[in-house]
Amino acid sequence: MRLTLGRRALLILVMVLALGLPGLVEEAALQDDPSRTFYEMINQARLEEGLPPLGWSKLLSQAAQAHAEDMAAHTLTGSEGSDGSTHQQRIREVGYQAWHDGLLVNEFVWLGLGSAENAMRWVLNHPEEWETFTSDDYREVGIGYATDEGGVNYFVVDFGSRPGVLPIFINDGAESTDSPVVAVRVTNEEAVPLGEVSRMGKAIEVRISDDLDFATAEWQPWEELLPWTLGTTEPGTYPVYVEFRDGAGRTTRSEDTIRLISSGETIEPTAEVPEVTPETPPPTATAAPESVTVTPSPTTPDGGAATPLPTYVPEATPTTPVAAATPAPEPTWTPLPSPSPTLRETDDGAAPDWTLLTVILLQALAWALGIALFLRRR
Repeated sequence: MRLTLGRRALLILVMVLALGLPGLVEEAALQDDPSRTFYEMINQARLEEGLPPLGWSKLLSQAAQAHAEDMAAHTLTGSEGSDGSTHQQRIREVGYQAWHDGLLVNEFVWLGLGSAENAMRWVLNHPEEWETFTSDDYREVGIGYATDEGGVNYFVVDFGSRPGVLPIFINDGAESTDSPVVAVRVTNEEAVPLGEVSRMGKAIEVRISDDLDFATAEWQPWEELLPWTLGTTEPGTYPVYVEFRDGAGRTTRSEDTIRLISSGETIEPTAEVPEVTPETPPPTATAAPESVTVTPSPTTPDGGAATPLPTYVPEATPTTPVAAATPAPEPTWTPLPSPSPTLRETDDGAAPDWTLLTVILLQALAWALGIALFLRRR
């Protein structure tokens, strides 16, 4: 039986759907990364408390992911690894050089049948754990996620602070903006305010630039929010650099990027969180999961020899802070939305992922139509 033009078109459509939908499923899964979701909720909650976001550290994430997978494989419920390792040891092994010889780090563990939303809700409803998430000592975070054969989800959150690593956030970490006037949020050295030898302490002044030579940038007093205008109004990805200097003239630099889009243009969210140059940790305190047994990590000891950090550039002689010659324009950006109030209510389970379910149903329908057309041909 020969196919009519309409049936041929329908058959082609079915084949396209059948071949293309697996890619859509994979893309939906990437965008629904539980680690990224948890990270974004942590930063939104911190902003709601008037605190700066935490920078994303690939090194901390590597250590956290390794422990999450270890927990899932061996049904662990705390920060001790199946080999007896501590979170400090695991973080040291990936090369994260935190203050106090890598000891100024912390780890939080949550496991259960819920999602990242459930884990975050648990943190918000437990003041002792929330105190860790809002500590001034931490500037960076890494998150690991794994699931065991029984469907139990394991989240591991590693916190840290590295000497000379001070993350910055354009529009509080937004991926894009339709205005060239942005706000740059900067952090500071709160873990070790006095610094150590050549490692800078708390910054008293900063300068901001769109290039690394800072040729026309002038020093100005440190402020949490710095208004800045991107180089041009042409759509594209723009870097912003900030140099920090403390009272002893010691300096360090950080950068962040943002994509400028035309008004009305939308961009797809990226599954990977970009690495920020700055890195940080707090003293100690580990949290445990809700309605599940979790062992907190041991307290972080002080002391130890500091490892030199090659990234910052010390200056020979300190200079007096100079106010900016011309006032910067007021940014048009508005802060990110705060977390949903329901997060602080009773944990009643996570909502189903309707987007993913819809894609799967469409794919099943496509295959069914294809089989029906094939049978009709016979």
